[in-house]
Amino acid sequence: MDMVDIILGQILSPPILFFALGMFACLVKSDLKIPEAMSTAMILFLLVGIGLEGGVGVAKAGIAGVILPALAAIFMGVGIVLLGYAVLRKLKFGAANAGSIAGHYGAVSAVTMILGFYYLRMLNVEYEPFLPALYPFMDSSAIITAILLARMALAKKDVVDKGIKLKPLKIAKEGFVGRAVLLLLSSMLIGFIAGTDGTAGIMPFFDGMFVGVLCLFMLDMGILAAGRLSEWKVVGHWLVIFAFVMPVVHGILGTLLGTLVGLSIGGASMLGILSASGSYISAPAAMRAAVPEANPSFALTASVALTFPFNVIIGIPLYHAIAVFWAGIF
Repeated sequence: MDMVDIILGQILSPPILFFALGMFACLVKSDLKIPEAMSTAMILFLLVGIGLEGGVGVAKAGIAGVILPALAAIFMGVGIVLLGYAVLRKLKFGAANAGSIAGHYGAVSAVTMILGFYYLRMLNVEYEPFLPALYPFMDSSAIITAILLARMALAKKDVVDKGIKLKPLKIAKEGFVGRAVLLLLSSMLIGFIAGTDGTAGIMPFFDGMFVGVLCLFMLDMGILAAGRLSEWKVVGHWLVIFAFVMPVVHGILGTLLGTLVGLSIGGASMLGILSASGSYISAPAAMRAAVPEANPSFALTASVALTFPFNVIIGIPLYHAIAVFWAGIF
């Protein structure tokens, strides 16, 4: 019952309900709007908060002890985005939407991760204590890859449509110094350097306001998403298939890689769970800032309404069973 309560609590959590409120407000043609300046400020706040927390987590775990699993997490973050982007482009999604959706699925759902740990504890399955530190490695690498892919593809489109000369190095540089990537990486570095003690004075500010700001951000995302629901008529069925099939593919690959780098069955299970999850916090904020051309209703609806319940009901036990299978082979 505890796990059921956690699942229901997440589905009915304030951020998700505010997202639904934003969609409702748009659909009934309310004049409810979030000012653009406020939306930008919320994105900056969320990215800094996420980056600091990730950096502190890495500092706690220590790089030396997690370097190989961390590289595996980075590999999965980048690989999931590349695979997802290629599949979505084949399914006729535009570059911006393909990059955004792939970024959401390469990034990590913290709640799915928490439920994964809970499931392993229920089964008394042991796992490495540093596993939570893999979150920022996979999350950040996926988001950066998705942004660069989308921006590069959009620039190539400009070459065809507008005759603008393509400059890959300039685009890559702009991707890394853009506000989303720069804030995320810099905040992680600051959190890592300062550590728990150094960030003790500022973390209460971010921790105390994070959920409130996230609720307002999700309200804004709901308004934007509802305004572009008509685009679902073109690609909706393909996205539903993607939302159910690709997490299983990611989970299989994640558990396999976890086994190959020497993680325990519990550790490989968790790398598979991280790989199979879809973000609705860090990725929406980053993609909104870096790829505003993307339709937010695609990625958010797929990750929250489809992939999340699938993972918590079927996926988490499935990925653990797959990790047991790989352990028996290797």
